[in-house]
Amino acid sequence: MSFLEYQCRRAADRIERIARTWTINTANTVVYILSFGEHVLHEGRYARLRGIWSNWSRSFESQPASFETPETEEEICRIVRESTRLRAVGGGHTFNASPLTNGTMLSLDRYTKVLSIDEVTRRVRVQTGIRLRDLTAVLLDHGLALSVQGSTDAQSLAGLLSTDIHGTGRDDGFLSSNVLSLRLVDAEGRARTLYPKDEMFHAALGGLGACGVITEVEIQCESAYNLRKSVEIVERDWVTKNIDAILEEHKHVSFYYIGGVYTESVRMNVWDRTVEPPTSLYRLHKMRLELTDMLVSGYALGLAKLLDLSDLVANLGLGFMRLTMNGHSTVYPAREGFPRKLFYRHDELEYGVPYDAHQACLDEVFAYLEEKRFLTIIEVRFTPDKSQSLLGPGVGRRTCFIELAPSLSVDSTKVFADVEEILWKHGGQLHFGKATRAGAKEMAAMYGERFTRFQRARHAADPRGKFVNDFIARLFTDVAPAQHTETATSGAEHAAPIPAFQPITA
Repeated sequence: MSFLEYQCRRAADRIERIARTWTINTANTVVYILSFGEHVLHEGRYARLRGIWSNWSRSFESQPASFETPETEEEICRIVRESTRLRAVGGGHTFNASPLTNGTMLSLDRYTKVLSIDEVTRRVRVQTGIRLRDLTAVLLDHGLALSVQGSTDAQSLAGLLSTDIHGTGRDDGFLSSNVLSLRLVDAEGRARTLYPKDEMFHAALGGLGACGVITEVEIQCESAYNLRKSVEIVERDWVTKNIDAILEEHKHVSFYYIGGVYTESVRMNVWDRTVEPPTSLYRLHKMRLELTDMLVSGYALGLAKLLDLSDLVANLGLGFMRLTMNGHSTVYPAREGFPRKLFYRHDELEYGVPYDAHQACLDEVFAYLEEKRFLTIIEVRFTPDKSQSLLGPGVGRRTCFIELAPSLSVDSTKVFADVEEILWKHGGQLHFGKATRAGAKEMAAMYGERFTRFQRARHAADPRGKFVNDFIARLFTDVAPAQHTETATSGAEHAAPIPAFQPITA
């Protein structure tokens, strides 16, 4: 291939990426506006005519031999028992190949009942196929709420638990910290109830479905509450100098940085509990914020990379946010305060690093992205040591989560590989729902004895590797499963070869 041919192919690929991403962004935005902020198309889907399942961003897909949607525990146990290979799938809000299989794909979308609610003890037992948005609506009807939510409510409860979902919080941050018991179906199709005294309980939480199918969960909820969300555009140096005081002052805090260029400002999001009633027309306020994010992140940043106008667009974007968001605050019911509905089509790499190391890690990530002129949103969140999982991004320590979320209009393969090296160096622990090239060696280095304990539990629940696909094999064994090669296809965004594994350096 000549140099000219290479450049033409590269330009054509970039144009195709942008066209596909903008088409999906536009379709979701139109649905979002027409439904008054209630609906988007951000969910995994199984197309029965084609026999293809795809994730929320249409960047991963596979053709399972069968797609099962059981409605009873007996059916779930039978399907698991009779399958040679099986992966359970939830809402499809994944950024990696963990759900993919050419064996049995088991969806819990019809296993969604709220089984019991005790309004006195505030304990709730529920089937785990339920989407978070539906669970929180039922809880609100009974005067209850979850203590923790992440940034989307389109996910199934089983998916959230299997990736040890986190939010951001001074006093808490993990859904798993409020789990009282769970019901798990192992590879033999046997269901049993597990409690915190059981090692398998902790392995299943955050276990990415490798220990079995989580079918029911009992959660400790609390009385319903309201949240005042405030948005401010603040100086980066001020955040660095005052981060401890900021986190101590507010119940929940996150930051949105623009990586790839130097900007003096950063967006700070703050949630605090309040006895004030929800703001009138709060849904319109929320729509305004989400549509602004879509404009900046979903369109402007991708166009800036194409036209080589990164500095100008990044600073204009922050200026637009300062004009439209700065100082604005809105009171939401808890179920509306944390999650968003509208997302631009993007990829995600996320690790939790020790809190004491987070600023040095962030500085190195910023410097690398500026050197490469790679534009991306970087979200930064915080949690205390409250997870009940054996493995996960925030287990065993106070944590700062660093997430890169570039538009899929650009190829992030090489940048993700290099940034992952930086995150490993600073003691990062992987978020299992996000992009990664880590394998079992890296996992063992991240988690030490926790990884050994998890492996024992995983082998006990699934000695023959029924729940193992290629992604699970790489993450937990570094050995491809015998006769388990997936026929899955993925979008052009992930077609580039993954760089060879490198040892973790101190």
